[in-house]
Amino acid sequence: MAERFVVVAVDGSEQSDKAFNWYCENVNRPGDHVYVVFGAEYKVSFMPGQVSESRLKEIQDEMSKEQQRVEGLTNKYITQMREKNIKGEATPITGKKPEEAIISKAEEVGASMIVMGTRGLGTIRRTLMGSVSDYVVHHARIPVIVVRDS
Repeated sequence: MAERFVVVAVDGSEQSDKAFNWYCENVNRPGDHVYVVFGAEYKVSFMPGQVSESRLKEIQDEMSKEQQRVEGLTNKYITQMREKNIKGEATPITGKKPEEAIISKAEEVGASMIVMGTRGLGTIRRTLMGSVSDYVVHHARIPVIVVRDS
């Protein structure tokens, strides 16, 4: 069976865990190579010029916390894939809006599908704010499976 590349987008939430598990139980097949992707949010804001020592410490703490979150998610999904005998990798994506980064990663690896969860925003909130899954569904050039929280 030919190798198939699949992107599973997660964010550490219960819904994204369900999407990953749904993929493992319902879609995964021998030969698949899975790319579990998640956003790394290194958000640092300060005004140009001098940065006080206390603000520098805050920035370092924020960066350290985010690095710990990224390492935790990476280890979590690598461990789960290993336990389920699934070939793949867990990779943080940075530098873009998450929805654009998910699509870019799928295109980069030649994925045949994207699997992701949904936060279940109501119609009004989704209309006002948009959603990552909605964007991916409408802009990806490959099939997108959105696993609803049921």
